[in-house]
Amino acid sequence: MVVTGLAGNNGAGAHEAAGGLLAGIPGLDVDPFAIEYFDDPFPVQEALREAGPVVHLGKWNVYGVARYDEVYAVLNDPATFCSSRGVGLSDFAKEKPWRPPSLILEADPPAHTRTRAVLSKVLSPAVMKQIRDRFAAAAEAKVDELLARGSFDAVTDLAEAYPLSVFPDAVGLGQEGREHLIPYAGLVFNAFGPPNELRQTAIERSAPHQAYVGEQCQRENLAPGGFGACIHARVDTGDITATEAPLLVRSLLSAGLDTTVYGIGAAIYCLARFPDEWERLRRDPALLARNAFEEAVRFESPVQTFFRTTTRDVEIGGCKVGEGEKS
Repeated sequence: MVVTGLAGNNGAGAHEAAGGLLAGIPGLDVDPFAIEYFDDPFPVQEALREAGPVVHLGKWNVYGVARYDEVYAVLNDPATFCSSRGVGLSDFAKEKPWRPPSLILEADPPAHTRTRAVLSKVLSPAVMKQIRDRFAAAAEAKVDELLARGSFDAVTDLAEAYPLSVFPDAVGLGQEGREHLIPYAGLVFNAFGPPNELRQTAIERSAPHQAYVGEQCQRENLAPGGFGACIHARVDTGDITATEAPLLVRSLLSAGLDTTVYGIGAAIYCLARFPDEWERLRRDPALLARNAFEEAVRFESPVQTFFRTTTRDVEIGGCKVGEGEKS
């Protein structure tokens, strides 16, 4: 489940100060960005759903929606709920982003449509088919290696190690400096949150990771034939500019690695918790493996919170929310 927030103006009393627009919105004393929340998010998510279509979270003066209909409405109406002001708690209209905004994640149509079309061509089904055998062979080799050990850490030795063994090569990154990729991915995730210890620590330590990613995204540093080089080739066809190309390569490094790590980790975690489902999967992996992975990603979502900003006064689930609020 994804919890999508509606953030009001910061400061004590902002909930009351908004007057009639926020009348009737229930409040909950929970923090969806606390370490304890991520240890076990389900009770809080259930409380959010039960409380109402829109809920005020006093810790960060945020308004959240957690029911399917409202989440679907917010995430599928970019004209009313924009991404260009940030998909985290920070409002780019009120504060400077910690990095240049993403041309994919933090953009709205038609700008988003144009840059997404470039990535869709670079990552087309035909291209994925060409690299499938290479990825599958690497996966089998990794499993054989881990089985030979007898015991291993499922997160560091599998969920992290496998994507790191194939994804950087597919993008066309050099061999040196790849240890920056996982910390950079963690930085991107934590930067979506509020100014708590997780975010502050990640940003304070980010300089070498950001420098590495920025350098690797340049055309001259990417191997021919990789995803990165193919993105830069779209400059030559006029689909994107030379300034946009490195930012699109950065989008791959920001979103293409961490969610895969979390997804694999979630699947292993779920199968360990539900041994009956693990036995079902072992009996018929050809039939059930894909569905098992997708269910694990649904059940233990790699992305727990996402935000939009309202572009006009809008009603969500019978609750009125003003223009310029995070959602």
